Amino acid sequence: MKHTTIDQYARSSSFYRIDPRAKIIGFLLFVVCIALMQSLFFLLLALFVILLFGVASAVPTKHLVTRYLIALPFVLFASLAALLSSGNEMAMSMFVRISTTVLALIILSATTDFLDILKGFQWMRMPQVFLILLLFMYRFIFLLTDEMHRMSQARRARGFRGGKHILDRLGMRTISFIAGSILVRASERGNRVYDAMLTRGFDGKVRTLNPMRFGALAWVFVLLLSSISLILLLSDWEVLLWAV
Repeated sequence: MKHTTIDQYARSSSFYRIDPRAKIIGFLLFVVCIALMQSLFFLLLALFVILLFGVASAVPTKHLVTRYLIALPFVLFASLAALLSSGNEMAMSMFVRISTTVLALIILSATTDFLDILKGFQWMRMPQVFLILLLFMYRFIFLLTDEMHRMSQARRARGFRGGKHILDRLGMRTISFIAGSILVRASERGNRVYDAMLTRGFDGKVRTLNPMRFGALAWVFVLLLSSISLILLLSDWEVLLWAV
């Protein structure tokens, strides 16, 4: 079964040659600054900036939009909570803030190989247990998808066409059996995969064939994105206006 990965366009991106550590530092600093901002005007400016970075990354717009739509229900839920508690302006600020941070992380993941991201986090001394969890979680998403696809084909081959509605006892019973079977198979597959990795020398460290070099391009990227982030934050706090 063919899968759509989050980094399928990374190698064709204009940001691919930038050191992953530079992208992680730059985008994380940008996200932190966005989280500290309050003004809707400067949040909209930050959204415009990240959209420009999305265009400059050369990642297909459809890919970015599709990934954003996955997070959209959570963005709307948070915005609705802000609307009910603090009013329209706070809800709009919440929507723009979360959307901007989500797009920044989408661009980071779309322009960098997933293993290179983990390798960058490893260089930043992220706890090894978190790295292993991210690695296995990403890998097992595809394994579970394959397993569900095979079971779906088996059900259709035996004449199952799904329940007519949510209260259909036969349909719900079949789905519950399938869910239990997937959990059992996932556990067994996990043990086999882990044993196979141990026999191949896996020690919990992330290693890739791509060397990390923090060159001039990486410094330019970090300084550019960091400067923009700090200017937006200080303007939001009116520090720059006070200094002028």
